[in-house]
Amino acid sequence: MAGESGFQTLMVSTIVIALVFLFILILGHEFGHLVAAKLCGLRVDEFGFGFPPKLFSRKRGETEYSLNLLPFGGFVRIYGETPPTEEKEELPDERSFLNQPFFKKAIVLTAGVLMNLVIAWLALVPVFLVGLPNHVLVAGILPQSPAASAGFKTGDEIIGFNKANDLIDFIKANTGKKISLKVMETGGQSQTISVVPKNGEIGVEISESGLPKENIFDAVIKSAGELWALVSLTVLSLFYFFESLFVGHYAVLSAVSGPVGIYHLLSFSKSLGVAYLLEFLALISVNLAVINIIPFPALDGGQLLFASIERIIKKPLNYRFQALANKIGFTLLLLLMIAVTIKDILS
Repeated sequence: MAGESGFQTLMVSTIVIALVFLFILILGHEFGHLVAAKLCGLRVDEFGFGFPPKLFSRKRGETEYSLNLLPFGGFVRIYGETPPTEEKEELPDERSFLNQPFFKKAIVLTAGVLMNLVIAWLALVPVFLVGLPNHVLVAGILPQSPAASAGFKTGDEIIGFNKANDLIDFIKANTGKKISLKVMETGGQSQTISVVPKNGEIGVEISESGLPKENIFDAVIKSAGELWALVSLTVLSLFYFFESLFVGHYAVLSAVSGPVGIYHLLSFSKSLGVAYLLEFLALISVNLAVINIIPFPALDGGQLLFASIERIIKKPLNYRFQALANKIGFTLLLLLMIAVTIKDILS
């Protein structure tokens, strides 16, 4: 009974952290759009967290601020952002999004992405300030090796060793003998695995993770460098993902995680400490920024693409086409989220 109570407490605390992260990421992204729109002189009708039905709202000035029931997103409703459904409908006035020059549209559309990058950077600064303790991790496993037979998995943290060389020396000193190693799995569960080293090895590739403490100046600089590395890695990973799908390598779909998969990763990060939680927040924020800038309807990048085309052809795109493209894009994204969530639950 006590174990069940402890598990429930752990689950609730992880859900609370997930909701806080969701609040930060969504509110930050939409706040970027809000500030940019107001600075550009546009009329903002509503700034909402979550999706309707509406729970609470308050109007300040010309903008309504609302809290909605479904906490899986957020929005900024800018006057004139949604094109008229009919060509004959009258265009909104000069404070509408539709009537803005391209550079103002680009500022408003990219502000959310930039805010996600700022959130990631701010999350990384305290990580460099406090540093990260050294961890010994399993970076790879040789097939048909003692480690593979014993049940080691890539990403397992081997507890009790702060240096990879210490673990290697321990394994070599016990060749042919049965040893027990305590590991923390990526899901946050710990277990003890017994294995017999052969020829001084168990068949794993070992890596170390950790960061030394930095002063505030170096922390700011190094966190910016880490942010750039995360953005570059995310862009390359996304390129590889779509390239693999294009050539028919659908196995890459198994690497996509939805809310359930992210929950497990969050739980594992929480088990390692606050600094790892902040690293995870930065990683998710960078992923949101990169995905949002993809030129796909219903995303910021898709709206930026429409605005770019309008600037090139020097006339508005068909309003019905834009509305239909956004609806189809939103539906496809929703179906993808549902499919990935089902995959996470079944796997």
